This record gives sequence, structure tokens and C-alpha cells, in this order.
Amino acid sequence: MKTIKSIRKLVTDECACYSPILNDIKDYCDREQDKDCRCLIFKDKRCGYFERAVLPMNPQLEALYKAEHQAKKEGHKLSNQYKEQILEEKISAKGKVKIYCKRCGEIFLANNHKRQYCKKCKRIILIEKRYAKSQNTP
Repeated sequence: MKTIKSIRKLVTDECACYSPILNDIKDYCDREQDKDCRCLIFKDKRCGYFERAVLPMNPQLEALYKAEHQAKKEGHKLSNQYKEQILEEKISAKGKVKIYCKRCGEIFLANNHKRQYCKKCKRIILIEKRYAKSQNTP
């Protein structure tokens, strides 16, 4: 997935300051005051308004955007595998709550507060219950 393409699509669809063509300037931005008035995102720069007001509409894209800027600052490039991992984490965390497993203490994501055990411990507990039940039956 090309992050910059997705970012630019979000700008063109959602940014209140963006206008596709105005006064013969392509990618016009109302907030820009320099000569060409092009949107900062289309100049491959960061825009504070976009980061505060528009980018939070898409949490997955926001996570990728921030990770790429951090990597750029540190002087390396994100791998596609790491980008996929970021997207997976954001998708799986949406609408979930963090809970500590009663058995092992590990933090896991659940749909509601009723869950008490992580997947591994839940499986082990079910096996233990089946074994105990089979031992009790004559």
C-alpha cells in the first residue's frame, strides 16, 4: 500500500482548505501564503492542520503516517512487513478493551469486559475441565 497516495486521497476528499484548481494553481490550499499556494502535502511536507483535523479520521493511515515520519527522522525506511503489522494492530484494536488475563497476567484485547482469560489460557482451562470431567465419570 502506498501511504503517500492514500494521504493525498484523504486530503482531496476531506480537507476543508483544499481546492483542486483555483486561480490556475493546482492543489490550492487556503492556508498556504507563499507564491504558489500549493498544499504542503503535495509538496511532500507536513501540514499541522491536516495532522490535527483530517488525519484522525483514518486511524490506520494516521499510524502509518506517524511511523513513516519517525523512520524518516531516524534515517531509515519502513519495510512493507512492518507497515502490514501496524495496519493489523490498528484494525484489531478498534473497538476492543485491554484486559489482564487472570491466569497468566498477560494483556489481551477483548470485545467486552466479561472475558477473563487470554486465548492460550482459555484453551488450557477448557482442556483441564474436560480432563477433570472425564476423571469424575464412572
